[in-house]
Amino acid sequence: MSFLDPPDAKARRTRYWIAAGSVLATTIIMTMFLVESRWGYMKPDPKIIYAQSWKADRTREQAIADAKATRDAREAKLAEARAFIATLQGKAKEDAQKQYDDYVNGGGFKRDIPYVAAQPSVEAIVRVPAPAEPPIE
Repeated sequence: MSFLDPPDAKARRTRYWIAAGSVLATTIIMTMFLVESRWGYMKPDPKIIYAQSWKADRTREQAIADAKATRDAREAKLAEARAFIATLQGKAKEDAQKQYDDYVNGGGFKRDIPYVAAQPSVEAIVRVPAPAEPPIE
């Protein structure tokens, strides 16, 4: 039953270990606060998703026309890139063709031109009227 009444040397040694552990824990916590305040928490970049909004009375023909206009705009961009690649020679042409193939296979042209309206809506444009006379100062 000596563990109920340890000798003074053992009690002192136990207190030293407890003191060292508390100092170590405090040091770790303070260091973590210091590191966080210095460099901060790095949040991941937000993922932005755009959605196209249409009027409620949009007809099927308008939707088909918009899809055709979008497809034509994408094809025009790809044709422009192919025409530029045709002007190159040698290693530059091979590199450009590989980059073009990666772009097309990765769906890059769909991200660059997600939507083109067949008939642009003028109602969505907000114009601030110009003042009739310059303000008097």
